Amino acid sequence: MTAKQRVIALMFFGHPLVAAEPAVDDGRKVFAACAACHAPDQPTRTGPDLRGVFGRKAGTAPGFRFSRALQHAKIVWNEATLDAFLAEPQAALPGNTMPYPGLPDAAQRGLLIAYLKTLK
Repeated sequence: MTAKQRVIALMFFGHPLVAAEPAVDDGRKVFAACAACHAPDQPTRTGPDLRGVFGRKAGTAPGFRFSRALQHAKIVWNEATLDAFLAEPQAALPGNTMPYPGLPDAAQRGLLIAYLKTLK
């Protein structure tokens, strides 16, 4: 099963058809581009702590100063909201200050989201 097929299985069935570890490993590789600002093992860097991001209201991670756009967003991070934000951050939430143009590849976003789910 390809990485794209694993992502589709996760998106449509809510669980992988095979063990999720390869998707998580592939997602960790995609995350390397995020590591300049986000560290999975540190509370904050240039960007906020992403541990526990799933189910958290946007702009509320402790110890980070968020843009007004994120502070006032009525978003709870889940697969759909993260997918839209990661695709085009400025289109999804105008006025946020994340200096990232977005990740246009849906399969890579799915892998990244699978990895982010593991950060507790």
